[in-house]
Order: sequence, then C-alpha cells, then structure tokens
Amino acid sequence: MAVQELRIGDRWERLAHSQVFLAYLFLLPTLVVLAGVVVYPFFSAIWISLQDKVAGLPGKWIWTANYAELLRSETFPLVFYNTLFYTVFAVLIKFTVGLTAAVVLNQERPLNGLYRTILFLPWAIPTVLASLNWLWVYDEFNGMLNVVLMRLGLLSQPVAWLAEPHVAMWAVIAVVVWNGTPFYTMHFLAGLQAIPQELYDAAEVDGASTLEQFLYITIPSMRNVFTITVMLSSVFTSTSVVAVHILTNGAPAFRTDIVPNFAFNLALVSHRLGIGSAANILFFPMLVALIVFLSRQLLRQKSEV
Repeated sequence: MAVQELRIGDRWERLAHSQVFLAYLFLLPTLVVLAGVVVYPFFSAIWISLQDKVAGLPGKWIWTANYAELLRSETFPLVFYNTLFYTVFAVLIKFTVGLTAAVVLNQERPLNGLYRTILFLPWAIPTVLASLNWLWVYDEFNGMLNVVLMRLGLLSQPVAWLAEPHVAMWAVIAVVVWNGTPFYTMHFLAGLQAIPQELYDAAEVDGASTLEQFLYITIPSMRNVFTITVMLSSVFTSTSVVAVHILTNGAPAFRTDIVPNFAFNLALVSHRLGIGSAANILFFPMLVALIVFLSRQLLRQKSEV
C-alpha cells in the first residue's frame, strides 16, 4: 500500500513539474471558452441546417434538402456573388485609401495630431449610427447628397441612390469604406513608424528616389501588416450585417444582398432557422479559404525573413 501511494506521489510530482502538463493546465480555461462560444455554436448550426426548423417548434430531419434548395434557387447564387463583389471592392478601396492616408499622416507637419484624430473619428462611430446617418444622406427627396449636387448643378433631378440597381451596391460600399478605412490607416501608420529611418537615409544616399524608397523599402517592410489587416478586414466586412440591413436590406431585387443579411432574413424574419443556417454554412468555406491563403502568405514571408 505504501509503495502504491509512493508511486502515485511520484506521478503527481512529475506532472507538477511537467511543462506540457502546465501548458495544458493554463490553456484549459481558454479551451473551455472556445468550446462554448465557437465549437458548440458551429456544430449546432450544422445540425440545425440539416433540419426543417421553425423558431419555437421541433425540427424535422431533412438532411441536405436546405442546401439543395439554396443551390437550386436563382437568388442565392446572386447573393453569393454580391458578397464576393462587396467584400473585394470594399477591402480594395479601404486598403488604397488607408495606405494613402497613412503615408500622408506619417509626415511631420503642424497639427498632425488633429488630422489623425479627425481621420479616426468614423471608426469610433458605431456602425448602426453611421448607417442611419448615411441613410439620411442618401435620401431621395431631402438627403444631403442630392441637395448639394442639385445646388451645384451636377444633378437635374434627385437620384434614388439606394434604389437604383446599378448604383445601390456602390452606395453601400461607400458607407463601409467611410466607416472602415481608419482601421487600415491606424494599422498602416503603426507599421510605417516601425520602419527604421536608417533604411531611408541609406537609400537616399545611394540616390534612390521617393518612389523607389516606397517600392523597395516601405512595401517589403509592410507585407506582414498588409496581410494581417486584409485578413481581419475581409472577415469583418463579409460577415457584417449592419450596414446592408439598415441601408437597403438587400434591395433592390437582392442586388445589394449579402449572405449574412440573406441568412438573417431567412432565420429571424421568415423564421426558417434551418435554411438560414445552411446559407451561412455554404458561405463558411469561402472565409476558410481566404484565411488559409493569407495565413500561408504570412508564414512564407516570415520564413523568408
């Protein structure tokens, strides 16, 4: 008996001094939280997507019928294309404007702190409030945009910015760009300030122009920042439902609808939880592919360094 107790004591002593055991012990709270807020909801969504589930009633097991209905419909492919279009152009414009603003703000000038504060204000405004303000700006009859353009003589009659099929998506993208560009500017400005000034001084001594310094010093030094920022922003942009839901709710004729808003309307407005979950599950592989691609780019860049 004493020998057995001694062996148990030795095992506990080894575990207490084991780095692997301590690592898992400290990770346990994080793993429990992840299981509760990520893993369980994800598999629960898959489970619900395989049912004919209406809010408040038991679900009926229908296997992949929800997925087949979505793929056969004319609406879902359009919504999926809209999501890609919306995400790609919103991220591209935010990247371009954010990098330009960061380069400008990185230069020393009077009142630079004030300029930075003003530029970061749109990001501090909640997306709900920003979308509601832009809803008034775009109003066809008394919106600020139409009033200003008509008084300047650039328009002869009001434009329904959020109702015109060829204009509405760009109007929504403009709001997302206005609200999200400071996120890029903040990250890019921090990245620019982390580049040693000695690199630019040495390049200038060697006769490199400003454009050459930007191409061969700034861009390579900022690759990791670019990758992380684009990855985070792509996920945030493609999964955010607020701007689209408030501005157009997918109108006109699903021309501005994106998958998260489409799934929201199916699940919570039409009370079809099963097919709403299926829409999100079909959208999930696109996000995974994007994250895997950008993560590999980031790891490859680190290995090259």
